[in-house]
Amino acid sequence: MRTLELLAPAKNLAMAQLAINHGADAIYIGCSDFGARQNAANSISDVAVAVNYAHQYHAKVYVTLNTILMDNELEKARQLVYQLYNIGVDALIIQDLGLLNMDLPPIALHSSTQMDNRTLEKIKYYKQWGISRVILARELSLEQIAHIHQHCDIDLECFVHGSLCVCYSGQCYLSHRIGERSANRGVCAQPCRLPYLLKSDNNIVAPARHYLSLKDMNRLDFLSDLANAGVKSFKIEGRLKDEAYLINVVSAYRQKLDAFLNENTSLYAKSSLGHCSWGFIPDISKTFNRNFTNYFINNQREKIANLFTPKSIGKYIGKVDFCNSSSFHIQTEETIVNGDGLCWINNNNNLSGCNVNTINNNNIQCSPNSEIPSKGTAIYRNYDHAFHTLLKREKTIRKINVNLYFYEKNNELVLSLVDEQGNESHLQINLPKDLANNKDLALKTIKQQLQKSGNSIFEIKSLEIALNKIYFIPTSVINNLRRQLFENHQQKLLSLHYKPKALQRENTTNYYIKNADFRQNISNSLAQKFYEKMGVHVKEKALECNVSCKEKEIFRSKYCLRYELEACLKSEHKNNLPNNLVLNYNNFSFKVGFD
Repeated sequence: MRTLELLAPAKNLAMAQLAINHGADAIYIGCSDFGARQNAANSISDVAVAVNYAHQYHAKVYVTLNTILMDNELEKARQLVYQLYNIGVDALIIQDLGLLNMDLPPIALHSSTQMDNRTLEKIKYYKQWGISRVILARELSLEQIAHIHQHCDIDLECFVHGSLCVCYSGQCYLSHRIGERSANRGVCAQPCRLPYLLKSDNNIVAPARHYLSLKDMNRLDFLSDLANAGVKSFKIEGRLKDEAYLINVVSAYRQKLDAFLNENTSLYAKSSLGHCSWGFIPDISKTFNRNFTNYFINNQREKIANLFTPKSIGKYIGKVDFCNSSSFHIQTEETIVNGDGLCWINNNNNLSGCNVNTINNNNIQCSPNSEIPSKGTAIYRNYDHAFHTLLKREKTIRKINVNLYFYEKNNELVLSLVDEQGNESHLQINLPKDLANNKDLALKTIKQQLQKSGNSIFEIKSLEIALNKIYFIPTSVINNLRRQLFENHQQKLLSLHYKPKALQRENTTNYYIKNADFRQNISNSLAQKFYEKMGVHVKEKALECNVSCKEKEIFRSKYCLRYELEACLKSEHKNNLPNNLVLNYNNFSFKVGFD
């Protein structure tokens, strides 16, 4: 039986706890340095609190250490690894192979998607290097994932939701080229979201648009297919997103995954303890999204860019069927309320919008000088006031089911607890001296007090009482017995938490590439030695080591701009665009080639 894991992002400690509360089996979080999201860094002490909070549910904590390192950072990185190991972190997500040439503690290592994990040929080496899990490239199809799973015994993690990079991860140097802010160093400026002119021979062939800005991934309906293809961990993107996004998306995927697990109990199991009780119905279209794509999962091409805006557009709610100089009416079945945010693509193909301040029967009254959408315009709600208010108020709780047994044994009263994984705890007290005068009332009191779970992480599924005699037991004694048992079991769960084991590293001397150039992102001496031990000649270091970008491939993408603009070279429309295309932003021009 294979366990399946829902993996959620955590910007900080509060978000980590929110993710766990709403059903995550694991979270990934940045620490003080070397994470691929520099604006999502956390102190060791905060990560330690997140670890203890997660481990009581047997949920895991993975820390991102997935930037490339410079020589003067190696010792600091090594010390950080030991600190993370000492506070109980379950695994590190890494990119820099220099770490594999270090003396590290026995902590599990995961290959970041920044390592460009898209070929079986490459992934086959990871176990020999001591890597226990590979985070697959987002571009892989179900067929490709299944092929890797069938030919390589390694845990597979796959992105299922969130923002998409236009380039293969770890192979994008656009931000470094434009603003010297390297994605491989954790400071990507997201130039793929900028507007570019499309030119040919210095002539503009298409106006400024967001040609490299992709829609967001949504694979909510493909979890079963991914599991059957061999995926163990389903990863949600979004360490820089807000609480509403985290709560909504994690809840949606938890519910979907639980439904699949309940239908396949003989094949798959949940990887953590506890169940959630939600006070709302998740809807992934109601929080941040740029519209959705399943992104090549069926190995089929589709229109996957949002050319007109890189911003969230939310949920489509209807079209304008009437407008005048100061108002417009939306034909919709949705309920629009004051405080909603609406947006649309205007006649100039730019994003426009308004806040709803006055509404009557779906007729939106606009403030003076506001832009009015024309008849037939598609309207989206990018801020759902009622839904966001509900998310702010809701208090989803996560509880672990337990069965309680209260019985008499060896002149003692014993309270026993068995949780949903079969873990047991027991607590005894001496037999009371006095029998109850009113046995029915005394038994009722015992039941009432033992069935309370209060603010604990437990929920009592059943209570069985088997007493030879009904004793008078003060309420305070019963409550203290129950509370102490819960506290003991909570500590026991922490001690029983299973941490993934570090894999033994093997000597690898015959890597599948013989020459390494800038695309291997070798930025320090330890990484260079690691490659050289594998028989690889390092011709060139990473671009971040002051290597010239001149005539270098800045990025490669599975996304095809010609296909998006209906000028695919394999179609009858190939002449819709000339061959020599250039993307231009300010003083930067990039030749675009097509395979």
